[in-house]
Amino acid sequence: MGTIPFIVCTVMLGINEYKTNFTTKKWVGSMSERVYIVDDLLSTYNLKGMTKREVITLLGPPTDTEYFKNEKNIVYYLGDERGIISIDSEWLVIDFDKHEKVTDYVVRTD
Repeated sequence: MGTIPFIVCTVMLGINEYKTNFTTKKWVGSMSERVYIVDDLLSTYNLKGMTKREVITLLGPPTDTEYFKNEKNIVYYLGDERGIISIDSEWLVIDFDKHEKVTDYVVRTD
């Protein structure tokens, strides 16, 4: 009887680990699930110094939006805000210099 909670926890951890691992295929295939894998993306890949082309190859085309958008960045929709009450959305904003190399990136909430 005591092993049932252990087994349930192990299965839940395995599912969570699968859900949170970044792959380009998962990123491109499910925009609303990006919020769960963005942390793995940012800890696995050093975006600073990457070219715009490299970023788009890794993450696919940016989201067509005006949120946080300017002429020197690209923006990716991540999904509903993490937390108990999800009333906003989260976005990955990637800034570029004049040579189209990443200078900074941040996860923002609208």
